[in-house]
Amino acid sequence: MMYREVAPHPKLRKHIKCFWMLDHDYSRSSHNHERLWADAHTELIFTSGQRYFLKNASRKVSLPASFVIGPFQKELELFSRGRTALVAARFWPWGFHPMSKLPMTELKNSVRSCRHAFASPGEFLEMELAGIAEPEAKIAALEQAFLSGLASNKAKLLSRPMATDILETRGIIRIAELTGKHGIHPRRLQRVFLHEIGLSPKVLARIVRFNHVKRMIERNPEIDLLTLTYDCGYADQAHFTRNFREMFGITPAEFKASMREAFRRFRERKPDVVFVQDGAQQPR
Repeated sequence: MMYREVAPHPKLRKHIKCFWMLDHDYSRSSHNHERLWADAHTELIFTSGQRYFLKNASRKVSLPASFVIGPFQKELELFSRGRTALVAARFWPWGFHPMSKLPMTELKNSVRSCRHAFASPGEFLEMELAGIAEPEAKIAALEQAFLSGLASNKAKLLSRPMATDILETRGIIRIAELTGKHGIHPRRLQRVFLHEIGLSPKVLARIVRFNHVKRMIERNPEIDLLTLTYDCGYADQAHFTRNFREMFGITPAEFKASMREAFRRFRERKPDVVFVQDGAQQPR
């Protein structure tokens, strides 16, 4: 498996968190699908090789070669039968709005084809990328498409400074603090977030908060849950556990146990992952 993140062009960093590439054979590994946790970042993905599909108890839904994953409040699983390669752009919560054909509230909790969701000619871009072999060259082509698109769209993103505060405080900020700091009425704040991000400020904060918790457990499966509870601003562990399970479908204790088992398996075998990160920056 190869996964790599690439920092975007300086002019794109207000919109795009990072570009990333993946190449993985799902038929030859115990890693046979991608589990995507609740996330506020919109993803624009271009695949080659075997396509991904979604499935539930009753049916399987094949995805197009290029698609957009909107902000998700619950987990999402992508499956593949063989080798899939892709390049993608991961947008800041507010970043995809200027490039979207659809209202962000329609992208929420959904996967849409690039042609239907991306304001630039999605079909043309898909064909252009299909003719490029190297993933780095594909990312360069994506950058040029985004730079051209943003050059013709001068709309100001009102949600960006407030959403940045939510990200930088790891979701532990009161709505009253946001409205007071930025001089905006709570109802106006709600409308701006739904329009530009697709999520309310409270939902965005909760997603950010619990993804921080998840990362802390991933780094240290022995971390004390009561400490995490208080660090997240919760007064009791039962409430903390209930909200974590609502978002991720698993309790913090169960996630800790799964991480301990993953650490054990990792120590017992040689890793088959090549991971390179180029340090995607925080928004400025």
